[in-house]
Amino acid sequence: MDIEKMYNKVSRKVDQAAVKITRIKIDQVRFSNNEIDINNSWDVEDASIFLAKNGRTFMFNLKNENDLDNLLDLSVKALSNIEKNDDFISLNDKKQKYRKRKENNEKIINFDGSEYVNKFLDEIRPFVKRAGGVLYKKEISNEIMTPFNNGEDSINGIEFVARAFNDYDNPAQVSFMTSSDNDLIKLDDAKDELLELSKKVGKTVEGKDGRYKVIFHPLCFASIASYTIPMASAFQVDSGMSLFAGRMGQKIGSSLFTLYDDPADDTMIGARIMDDEGTSTKKTAVIEKGIVKNYLHNNSTAKKYNTESTGNAGIINPSPWQINVEAGNEDIGDMISSTKKGLFIVNTWYTRFQDYREGVFSTIPRDGIFYIENGEIRESWGGIRISDSLLNIFKNIEGMSKETKKVKWWDETLPTRSPYVEVEGVNISRSK
Repeated sequence: MDIEKMYNKVSRKVDQAAVKITRIKIDQVRFSNNEIDINNSWDVEDASIFLAKNGRTFMFNLKNENDLDNLLDLSVKALSNIEKNDDFISLNDKKQKYRKRKENNEKIINFDGSEYVNKFLDEIRPFVKRAGGVLYKKEISNEIMTPFNNGEDSINGIEFVARAFNDYDNPAQVSFMTSSDNDLIKLDDAKDELLELSKKVGKTVEGKDGRYKVIFHPLCFASIASYTIPMASAFQVDSGMSLFAGRMGQKIGSSLFTLYDDPADDTMIGARIMDDEGTSTKKTAVIEKGIVKNYLHNNSTAKKYNTESTGNAGIINPSPWQINVEAGNEDIGDMISSTKKGLFIVNTWYTRFQDYREGVFSTIPRDGIFYIENGEIRESWGGIRISDSLLNIFKNIEGMSKETKKVKWWDETLPTRSPYVEVEGVNISRSK
């Protein structure tokens, strides 16, 4: 697709327009029952078109440039029949300067996913009943053009998720994500961690309800953070579907807890140099030492709040790019050994909210739930649910590890760098 040609056609019809072309190349290696079962490759190109005319806005997508004329005519007609969008003010009219990406990806570009997965399976097969998972090698590029700014951006990265089942058919899971050659050695660390977790899982027993100290694995806390940070979108705040509404400048968490949207970290696959309206991106503290510091803004929400865009367009709904949870200075081994009675939880899913304003939610731990007593892992649990609020969890954070992991797991987690997180008094209920 020719972005300049498309933009010239679109811009003549409306007051303001933005064209975004995304190209994604994906190589997938999926494995199950200790064997590779699928090798897939995708090479996808599509465009997102934003239109604004007479205070009304409309967006549409297309995969074939030849469809533009017809879809554009239909969209312009639709603009005249919809209500005005009072939330939209303008695309960002300030000329932007984009940072130069810090690339270190030659090995990633040439990475052979099938070769790695076969090696991984050969090494893990003797120690587990079965293993499955998926490896993605991705190349993502974006072009943006607006009346005021235009730019190009691209990133290469790897995502890897694996689960191993022991003789009792109980699973353990690891996740790994990077856009830096320097991290590739950590793929072996992920394999070693999976084997260690699989041994620890053993035979599970039914867990007991109550309030426990919980040590969240980075993968588990990444899931919690991934449900939290989108609520910092000014659009979500205005809609009332956010625990951040009315809490700007308030302390909602422990002073140990700092949470960033961090698109400037080029070692992670969610990194971006510009947002969907061409604004330069930057690292933004959403929660700093427990205090709500910023909402995520596009140009229009920033004008409404009398502030600057944070580079998070979503032209309609500002969105986070990737998460950085600031590390602490503790050691995970010490965190476990100092726990008299608690849980170590590796992962979670099926997170559901009962009250977005107060952050009340429930979620089901999986892939390793370990009961700790007097500093030692005594047994492996199943059949429990975390039933609590984000506010309670954030306020009761007592420790952060100095070690962090970069993870991403399908729709459950955004690209996230997180430490192990220790929280007192987490409410645990039975899931059955």
